[in-house]
Amino acid sequence: MSTPSGIPIFDIFGGFVLPLVIQRLLLIFIYSLLAWILLRFVPYFVHPLVYSRARFSRRAIWNDRRIATITGLLVDLIRVFIVIVALVFSLSLYVDSTGLFTFLGLFSAALGLGARPVVSDYISGIIFLFEDLYTIGEKVEIFGIEGTVEDINLRTTHMRAPSGELFVVPNGEIRNVRNFARGTFSLGTVQVDVKSSKLEEVTAVLNAVAEAAAAAIPELIAPPEIISADGVIGAQTRFTLFAKTEYGKGAVVRRHLLAMIHEALAAAGLEVGG
Repeated sequence: MSTPSGIPIFDIFGGFVLPLVIQRLLLIFIYSLLAWILLRFVPYFVHPLVYSRARFSRRAIWNDRRIATITGLLVDLIRVFIVIVALVFSLSLYVDSTGLFTFLGLFSAALGLGARPVVSDYISGIIFLFEDLYTIGEKVEIFGIEGTVEDINLRTTHMRAPSGELFVVPNGEIRNVRNFARGTFSLGTVQVDVKSSKLEEVTAVLNAVAEAAAAAIPELIAPPEIISADGVIGAQTRFTLFAKTEYGKGAVVRRHLLAMIHEALAAAGLEVGG
């Protein structure tokens, strides 16, 4: 059925007709409405899927931070896909399939050349889905800036510095990441400056302290080692008590070692430094 001018019409309920332009606008509205509804409800079905995947994973169990990170990235990725599909369906009302694919190809090439940094950011965000570099809530260092990760999306990473500032880092610019939350050990190293004339007595005391510390301090991973960092003997010699501890326990172990060394040297009648 068509109008006198030859424009197709849409017959609804056998009597109500719409011109072609109204049909297309109505379909675009329907596509937009469906896309808006899906965008609103994406988080509600993505989170259960990610949680069930993490719960029944045969590999390492994901923690809550990892689940929150993956959920946020997947939500952003699915939303971008929904918007692209809605746009393609809308454009298909005005352009045939051959012209549409040609247009999309030209548009992709222009976008890749003109907005290369933005495209790189989004691609890096997708890669973060598979690489567990850091998660929300972890303390990291990026570009020499330390901070706690507050949010990760497909394009940027948001970090909160200890001084309170918010740093927004494009994902495409991230090359080196220092993750403070994933260390396997910390150092509780102590340095002692002693008179070179008392070298043998101090060495004996420090060896005794190292043996006692291995039994008295449970946070130590291995017995402390006594080394001389520079290997130079002058009026004074610097000894380093190298102690490897459980991750995050370095400061606690260092305090224990300082107290033990001070008491042992005082008991032996030896002075530290000049």
